[in-house]
Amino acid sequence: MKNKYSILYFLMCVYIVIMPLIQEGTNFKGIPVSDILLGIVIFVYLIKLIIEKTTRERFIYGIRDLFSSTLSICILILLGIMLLSTLYALEKTLALKESARFLAYVFIFFVIKYEFNTKKLVKNLLKCYIFTAVLLSIFGIIQHFTTIGLDKKFVVHYPGYTVVKIAATMFNPNAYAAFLILIIFPVVMLTIYEKNKKNKGMYGIISVLLFVNIIMTYSRNAQVGVCIGAVVLCVIYSYKLIIAFGGIGIFTLFMPSVLDRVRDLQNTAENESRIKLWKTALMMIKDHPILGVGNGNFISRYNEYVSKYKGLSYNAYKRYPAHNSYLKVESELGIIGIVSFLAVLVTSLIRVKKLFTITNDKFIKAFYMGAFASMIAFFFMNISDNLFFVPMATTYFWFLIATAESLLNSSEIN
Repeated sequence: MKNKYSILYFLMCVYIVIMPLIQEGTNFKGIPVSDILLGIVIFVYLIKLIIEKTTRERFIYGIRDLFSSTLSICILILLGIMLLSTLYALEKTLALKESARFLAYVFIFFVIKYEFNTKKLVKNLLKCYIFTAVLLSIFGIIQHFTTIGLDKKFVVHYPGYTVVKIAATMFNPNAYAAFLILIIFPVVMLTIYEKNKKNKGMYGIISVLLFVNIIMTYSRNAQVGVCIGAVVLCVIYSYKLIIAFGGIGIFTLFMPSVLDRVRDLQNTAENESRIKLWKTALMMIKDHPILGVGNGNFISRYNEYVSKYKGLSYNAYKRYPAHNSYLKVESELGIIGIVSFLAVLVTSLIRVKKLFTITNDKFIKAFYMGAFASMIAFFFMNISDNLFFVPMATTYFWFLIATAESLLNSSEIN
């Protein structure tokens, strides 16, 4: 591997490890530090593109391949409608920012798929991902006992006990829980598949760390996500897992704080705000069915709609998000946006399933079988939150897709 190639790969590894470890909202001269890191990766890739013939050849191949792959075509259509929506969005700057964020995901997808397309390179990237999840989960446990770096509003006092809802470096516990959901099932499957006792024990400890962190977020959404992911693994791997997962689930119900969160699933008072937000999104969809209100502009039009329809107002909230990624996309990008978005999700699942079905590499098979379960859980979690628009979590969703595509694109797999 050439030196220049090594620099780009090294920077991508650094980005994968460092990004979630930086406290969300940390800026340098008004620019998020994570965006600066990504900017450096982009700059190095552009330099490499200019000076290296083989990189240009891969780039040209990648551009051609983008227009022949169903997944890539759906991604490009979604990006196109996002950029188009900036023309009619109420807040054009906001629409451009959200479009630029999505373009960054497309860049990560492109570089990983076409530059790092060998099993060795992808495996190392995946290990970097696991490594940073371990660091974050250790910090999460420290945060639970010390509340270091945690907003006071996430320390909740109940009769007889206090709940510390950890968020690690992220802006709220739900965002952190989404990050954890995406990695926990790949690690669980690595634990099951691994034959080496030392490695098996290591993956087992990491699985416990991640699960404990999910519990400590006290996210109802994450609890549902864990159940959905567990069911998926029981179906695609072995029904015998029902015993293990069921036992763990029953054990956690003995924790008063967890049991209270489960009971809250039927709490109509807590669910009322979500329902009103969804109704607001549906009214926007009704008024703007074809093109939507513009990328990122649900919050821009929120005040207008709750003023227009009095029954939609809740606690005098202003510029409030939809708390449903699918309704957000349809209200902002219309029918073309939601169809292309759903096509991306379905196609990505099909591609990941293809990968773990055809590969004989046990690490890859285990990891992506778990990733398949994590992705489905993540999709369901987005029914009650905007997790697809949380960079710290969503970057790793696109990372999973990109690495899967890289392996499928590699001659080693095909």
